[in-house]
Amino acid sequence: MTETFTRIAGATILTADAENTIIEDGDLWLCGGRIAAAGAAGSFTPPEGATVETIDGRDRVAMPGLSNCHTHSYAALLKGTVDTDPLDVFMVQAILAAGARSARDVYVSAQVQALEMLVTGTTACLDHFSHRPRHTPEALDAVMSAYRDAGVRAAVAPMFSDRPFIDTVPLKGELSAELMAELPATPQPADPFFAMMEDALPRWAGDDRVTLMLGIDSPQRCTDALLRRAGEFCAAHGIGNHSHLLEAKTQYAMLDERAPNGWVRYLAECGLAGPKSSFAHFVWGTEEDIAAAAETGVSIVHNPASNLILGSGIQPLLKLVEAGANVAFGSDGLNAGHMSMFEKVRLAALLPRVTEPDPARWMTAETALRMATVNGARALGRGGEAGMLAAGQLADITILDAATVQMAPRGRLAPQIVFYETGASVRDVFVGGERVLKDGKPTRFDGAAILAEGREVAARLARDSKAAVDRIAAFRPGIEAMVKRVLTDGCGPCRLAMLS
Repeated sequence: MTETFTRIAGATILTADAENTIIEDGDLWLCGGRIAAAGAAGSFTPPEGATVETIDGRDRVAMPGLSNCHTHSYAALLKGTVDTDPLDVFMVQAILAAGARSARDVYVSAQVQALEMLVTGTTACLDHFSHRPRHTPEALDAVMSAYRDAGVRAAVAPMFSDRPFIDTVPLKGELSAELMAELPATPQPADPFFAMMEDALPRWAGDDRVTLMLGIDSPQRCTDALLRRAGEFCAAHGIGNHSHLLEAKTQYAMLDERAPNGWVRYLAECGLAGPKSSFAHFVWGTEEDIAAAAETGVSIVHNPASNLILGSGIQPLLKLVEAGANVAFGSDGLNAGHMSMFEKVRLAALLPRVTEPDPARWMTAETALRMATVNGARALGRGGEAGMLAAGQLADITILDAATVQMAPRGRLAPQIVFYETGASVRDVFVGGERVLKDGKPTRFDGAAILAEGREVAARLARDSKAAVDRIAAFRPGIEAMVKRVLTDGCGPCRLAMLS
């Protein structure tokens, strides 16, 4: 059988390997979904008789596709709905504004997210998937199908909890009894959720782009029985798990007798903290939590932009990295800012520079890029086979136009990408060697049509949920008072930037 190769000729290749190798006037050879060779022009010769498609890579930069390791696809239809909302207000608003969605609504929302990923150079994501009021097999198949049809890689982790919201926040009289009575108080039954997962796993097992993980919402929102059942389920099926963890100080304040040694060690006891586990945010982790994250091999997903938008605090990134934890990056949902991972990489590199007085400890651009590629692949369960441009790696590649105002005139390549690029220079994206974005447009679906449908669905959901969303104003003063009390109580680690 004749082999078919794609040659990207004459590009500057940012490999993201351990030596941070950059190849000028290089050739990338793709075959069978993987990279056959990455080197200087003329350094590789395909087998005799092979079919070769050549793409002109001159004035282009080829880099590994970026990984977005924490998203919520439902939020793609809620852009522009968040401003000065601390996390606990945001949570109530997100629940009420999401609305009741059909399977088609779920599909459209995920494809809007996939489109934004592709046009800004992201090739893979972890979708901490939420569907309210209850998960359904139809909605789960819709989100999986949306990513498959777009051609991107996605690990989908349906998010679940079984404690009422009222029991998961540290309220101390800030809300009246009348308002408390309006909050959801009925726990969700776990059996239908696990039955849905049990049924879906074999149905999607053979897909090369889309995989399933187990998602819990956050440990303080789950009973002990649910967490232990989740750990047993993951072990029985050999799958990974994903959760929010210690995102805001109000979550740190909900530590209870279950976790006297911190949430990470408790989750490890439940079978939910290991090399196949990832925790999003991790802003309020203690020194003990940081050590446990490194020891257990979990991946920590830093979401610097949404942490800032929601006022959650600044993650202790340098402490995590120096402890040996695998840290990757995420955007969070599109109601908490856009999805360009170039911005997240930049913020992650910059924030430690205002929390760490020793410049020798500051993160380099090269390190930040490897966290968004190599570390991201590991967090998504593809460690060792994705995240670099090298022979044998999955051919997940982002091509930048080197002649844009962001990329020209060019200095050192890694700092130029990290501190200047926004995603505006992205021209082509390959996933598994397939060109899924060509000249800025997706090749597998109609991006303009899906945006148009997304606008219609978002407008309908906004109309249907307006009365419920307007009611949030009654809850805001009490929840904000709770947040202010917890943030100023002097307990726990400090994750806020305080000016004096």
